[in-house]
Amino acid sequence: MAASGMAFKLTYSDGQETDYDDSTKWEVENGVVKMGREAGKWTVFVSPSHWATLEIVAGKNKDNGEDRGGGDDKDEDEEKDDDEDNGKEQDEDEDS
Repeated sequence: MAASGMAFKLTYSDGQETDYDDSTKWEVENGVVKMGREAGKWTVFVSPSHWATLEIVAGKNKDNGEDRGGGDDKDEDEEKDDDEDNGKEQDEDEDS
């Protein structure tokens, strides 16, 4: 199965999810997910035991960074959460 130019979300077997944009080309062959910047020139190989699901998602338009599906940018929300978590760790350090 090949799907060049389509954004996708890869869920790894440990539950971690990673979103990839339209610029990442990918293909699944014999259960191995192959990824790279150019179709056929794969730079990352994920074995079947290391990934659980692959979902096609609305990709980002490279010209303006907006979500093609009209949804919110999940990455910005995740960065905000990380910043808040980092602030909590610093607060705890200041108290001791």
